[in-house]
Amino acid sequence: MRRYLFLALLITSFGAHALQSLRVGSQVLVVGDSAARVKALLGEPSVRAKASSSSKRTKSANRVKSSSKGKSAGAKDKGEKWQYQRDGHFTTFTIVGGKIAHIDDVVR
Repeated sequence: MRRYLFLALLITSFGAHALQSLRVGSQVLVVGDSAARVKALLGEPSVRAKASSSSKRTKSANRVKSSSKGKSAGAKDKGEKWQYQRDGHFTTFTIVGGKIAHIDDVVR
């Protein structure tokens, strides 16, 4: 029984770590790396857009919603989104303050 619990925890921790990093060739991009490093490894983004939350919400609704979100979920609502298309993947970086705040890699 302990073996299965250990295996489940190991798989869960590996999955959470994989969401915070991206391998590019022999290099790895992680949350916290600079936007300059993203450009150096991947070049200019295909799409660059401002990331902003819906303007229809009121300030109090934003406060309630943001307090229930995790740190990375709040980071997705701010900054810029840079999208790259590579090898059948769509990779989106959320850049806040010149650093990677979130990485989203989707296979298409």
